Amino acid sequence: MMLSSNTKLLRVDESNAINTSVTKPCPKDAICDKEKYINAKYVNKLLVSRDPMQLGVSQNSINIWQAVKADNIREVYRLITVSDTNMVNTTFDDVFSVEWYHHVDAQNSSIDIQNEHLIQNDPSACQRIKNSNDPGSCLQGCSLLHLACQRSNPVMVELLLQFGADINMRDYHGRTPLHHCIAIGKNPLAKHLLKRGARSSIRDGGGFSALDRAMEKGAITDEGLLILLSESD
Repeated sequence: MMLSSNTKLLRVDESNAINTSVTKPCPKDAICDKEKYINAKYVNKLLVSRDPMQLGVSQNSINIWQAVKADNIREVYRLITVSDTNMVNTTFDDVFSVEWYHHVDAQNSSIDIQNEHLIQNDPSACQRIKNSNDPGSCLQGCSLLHLACQRSNPVMVELLLQFGADINMRDYHGRTPLHHCIAIGKNPLAKHLLKRGARSSIRDGGGFSALDRAMEKGAITDEGLLILLSESD
């Protein structure tokens, strides 16, 4: 089916879960604009985003993700208690279509499949994270608990844990909620997770444990955190 000249290719912005667009160029537009559109359409596969309801995503799954993001504890509790299914381990991927993320490196034929996989999953190599210097800017594979840790809301974190959130769930880059806390320097929240059963020995996509990532940031001055990370490792 042909697309009209004003057709836009939509994608989900991972950091804000909103739609952005790339407009189809006109014949008189510059070559670079045409190449950008072709790359977006055929390489990055930025197709028109689908209605979540058409993907079998319940409205409650969408609402609970938004409620955690908004730090709306009362709404999260209400959604959990009124839902027929347990939604506490809902992930970003369950709600938003992210099938085209992290495929750009695959265009480099000089990288073998195994190394390509390692590069794509290493959080240190994620361009989205590197560009913003924010570990929470890449939410692919993240759970509600990951998001609550990014929001640094201990009450929300505990609420999700009370209702069965997987404390050691790994995101696309292999990061657990503990990894996220360490990355953003939320030591009190990291210690709370460790006391609740978080395993610091789990390695992310780059092969680093939470203790390794903490040491990357310099000497660990929080003795309590160091002890908990070491004991859990």
